[in-house]
Amino acid sequence: MVNLTMKEAHRYKVISEVKEGYLKVREAAGILGLSQRQIYRIKGRVEKEGIEGVIHKSKGKNAPRWLTEKIREKIDHFYKTKYRGFNLTHLTEYLNDDEGIKVSRESVRQILLGKESYVKKRRYPKHRRWREPSEREGQMIQFDTSDHDWLEGRGPKLYLIGGVDDATSNVTGAKFVLTDGVRQNMEVFWGIIRRKGIPLSVYVDCGSNFKTTRHEGMEYQLKGEYPSTQFARALEELGVRMIYAYSPQAKGRVERKFGVFQDRLCSELRLHNISTLEEANRYLWEKFIPKHNRMFSRPAKEGGTAYRPSPKGLVLKDIFCLKEERTVAGDNTISYQGKSFQILPNEYRLSFFKAKVEVHEYLDGSINIFYQGKKLKHKPISKEKIKSFLPSVIEQKDYELITANH
Repeated sequence: MVNLTMKEAHRYKVISEVKEGYLKVREAAGILGLSQRQIYRIKGRVEKEGIEGVIHKSKGKNAPRWLTEKIREKIDHFYKTKYRGFNLTHLTEYLNDDEGIKVSRESVRQILLGKESYVKKRRYPKHRRWREPSEREGQMIQFDTSDHDWLEGRGPKLYLIGGVDDATSNVTGAKFVLTDGVRQNMEVFWGIIRRKGIPLSVYVDCGSNFKTTRHEGMEYQLKGEYPSTQFARALEELGVRMIYAYSPQAKGRVERKFGVFQDRLCSELRLHNISTLEEANRYLWEKFIPKHNRMFSRPAKEGGTAYRPSPKGLVLKDIFCLKEERTVAGDNTISYQGKSFQILPNEYRLSFFKAKVEVHEYLDGSINIFYQGKKLKHKPISKEKIKSFLPSVIEQKDYELITANH
């Protein structure tokens, strides 16, 4: 007895109708989606072999290039050793590109399931509220930091700071750093501006680098106003709107992007035995991000770009820096971060006593001092602090007499 599939049974019925003269060959070809030559060929096989004539000759046989047991063992070995931790899609890409094993992801999955090396993960549905992506490139950058064991114990603890274009899902800037501080975030965002231009807005969380959350004095609490962070101040000077997300789900695109990075990038760093900050950043920009953007970015709904070029004459160094105000002392000195600086006279003014000056500390640690937008000449000095102390060696009665006379 011959077991036919539904498709084969349907094909046999149509060919039988042709044999008995109830259907023309042209009509049968239209019903089965075949050419008239194929109908004649199948009809001849049925007349010769009977019902078995509708069964494809390759049914139940392995293709000439079928994956042999040796190749299956090799794929399983790669999954357990060289490509340990790779997901199935990532593994398939490396098998095809680097190992010369042309195989589909589903075949890899079936092989690893058969070897009991891969366990299907059960995913529970999550309720998410969809937000439409921006329509044009540059309308919004999602900016965040990923705290993850990127080197898996082979090197120092690293943080990955990065920005993703909301419209295209393109990684516009990213860098491994040792500390997630305001300077490091400024440096990464400055890199985005150099490469792409100034975006219209940036989507960030409420971390201390982006939003002041500490409790200020009673004056600020009554007003409900808090001073901007240095990062927020820099973006305000550039005219970039900051949008705050109050949950990880709100900035889901950059969170999912970091999830892909934690999966793929960690595996590739391990594959190439990368263990230093410098090597990680070199691989990130020379290899990983170009390939990642080609595979995972998408075209924006609207053409063109919303990125703005930097205005002519704008010095980004004086925006991406730490700015603090100081009042000049009577000896024309100021104190900043425990150091003293002597302000020198210029052609406009001999003394700056009581003047309000602005200190710029650049990302490289150098310092400049400005007064009304003009850079002042200055030099660091070693200014010893004069200590005042009570004359503890004086007898108590003498001390009371002295203070009473004064």
